[in-house]
Amino acid sequence: MSIMKKFAGAAVTLGMVLGATVGVSSVAYADHTITLRIGSGHPSAPVAYVDSMENFFVPEVTKRVAARTDHKIRFIEAYAGTVAKVAETLEAVEKGLLDIGGWCQCFEPTKALGMNITYFLPFTTPDAVEQVKVFRKLITEFPELYEDYSGKYNQTLLAISGFDNYGLGTTFAWEKTEELKGRKILGAGPNLPWISMSGALPVTTTLPTAYNQLETGVGEGLLMFPSSYNGFKFHEPAPYFKITNFGAMAQISLTMNNDTRKKLPPEVVAIIDEVAKEYEIVSTQNSADREKSGLENMRKEGAIITEMTRSAQTAWAQLLIDWPAERAQAISDQEGIDGKKIMRRYIELLAERGHDFPVDYPIN
Repeated sequence: MSIMKKFAGAAVTLGMVLGATVGVSSVAYADHTITLRIGSGHPSAPVAYVDSMENFFVPEVTKRVAARTDHKIRFIEAYAGTVAKVAETLEAVEKGLLDIGGWCQCFEPTKALGMNITYFLPFTTPDAVEQVKVFRKLITEFPELYEDYSGKYNQTLLAISGFDNYGLGTTFAWEKTEELKGRKILGAGPNLPWISMSGALPVTTTLPTAYNQLETGVGEGLLMFPSSYNGFKFHEPAPYFKITNFGAMAQISLTMNNDTRKKLPPEVVAIIDEVAKEYEIVSTQNSADREKSGLENMRKEGAIITEMTRSAQTAWAQLLIDWPAERAQAISDQEGIDGKKIMRRYIELLAERGHDFPVDYPIN
């Protein structure tokens, strides 16, 4: 748990700095210096999309604004929940507590229902880079998936990013789906049905809380991708990691407060948007790279890593076969858009790039 103690100390320090500066959508200027607040509920070091916010997006925007305009950017960075927790970042950007926020759509199952569509298609592509490319094409064709960001929640989508290939880590060894029946498995929002439809007992979690839940027996397993499973050391309490190939998820939104955008010089906004496009590529590749290194590191540290057979994937997918259509209908009902048409196109785009699903999901 030392990794979380480290983040807690950083939170106290940042909290003191931010205490006098956080307001509602205020952009501070002093001698052509613009102060912006950027943050996420997740910490930087073990989470690829936040690491890329800190180590790519922030320094690149800072450097390019200084080189190409008469202004300077000063970022106040607030990661690991120092301003907003994982389920609060959209609201923090909406209110202007953060000017720019990175957050997982999985924690906004109502406000970002349509943008959760990758979770609604299990056993999708395991390649994070491919997934984000497909999802970018999908939301370009169907911008109604994220139009509520601006229309209802006062923010602009700057970039998307993704998590690497979901697997299942457990405190016990298993091979067949039926062996999970009655077991307490941790998940986050949209992926909980993957668990419940298998006969396991779903338990809601977040990255910052999952270690303690596994250690204390609140959970006996965790749906998670290798990069963060390794980054948060979940293999210590739950050393059995199964590569299930549930797939990589395009689940990250990097958004910016609309009032902030209006107050900034156009040339500064242009640079932010330019870097955001590059961040989308850099962050997703970061996630993909961490998947490989995460698996390698867990093996070195004694984790038992195995891969689900294709027949076992098919058996689990059969239990979920009607779920994509059900969720597509929910998108239609809640968002007033054609969720089934979008889901069919999403499946088509993945097939065009060579992905072979273990079952044919009927979207009628």
